[in-house]
Amino acid sequence: MKLPVIFLLMALGVSLASAAPKVRWPRDVVEWEKLKEAKELAQKEEKGFAFIFIPTAWDTKDSGVVRSVDATNDAIRALKSFCVVVKGNYQEVVDASRGKENEVPKALITGLSGAGNSYPLVVILDGAMKTVLGKTSGNDIYQEGSKVFRDAKKMHRELLKKKEDEQ
Repeated sequence: MKLPVIFLLMALGVSLASAAPKVRWPRDVVEWEKLKEAKELAQKEEKGFAFIFIPTAWDTKDSGVVRSVDATNDAIRALKSFCVVVKGNYQEVVDASRGKENEVPKALITGLSGAGNSYPLVVILDGAMKTVLGKTSGNDIYQEGSKVFRDAKKMHRELLKKKEDEQ
């Protein structure tokens, strides 16, 4: 009788361990290496860019990981309607801020430096990647909900309207 109960408990433990929180990236997420091609697409579709920076591996012993993953998924859901979602490369942006020539937009460097200090780090730029529409981090996303994203969407619409008025 003990043996089946032990196997059942082991199976339950394995299934719970495999159910660790995961970031659910959309199918059309842009990898960092394909950013140039995405820029043309974003400008054609009049979308902005949402750069989302997360660690390459989450520390599963940290109790805030679940909140960070949830904040990342919330950010993706809120931003994919008006932005091209990009998996950010933190090291490339840091290198660019230190003077390395690697075609990282200046607005992204500015946005990331002011985004915050908890994952995910989110920087929202216009389609030309010259204007920061919003910047936030996981803690702010968790506390304020999607207020930052609504403000960024409003600013994006205002920029598009201003662009249409100039033409």
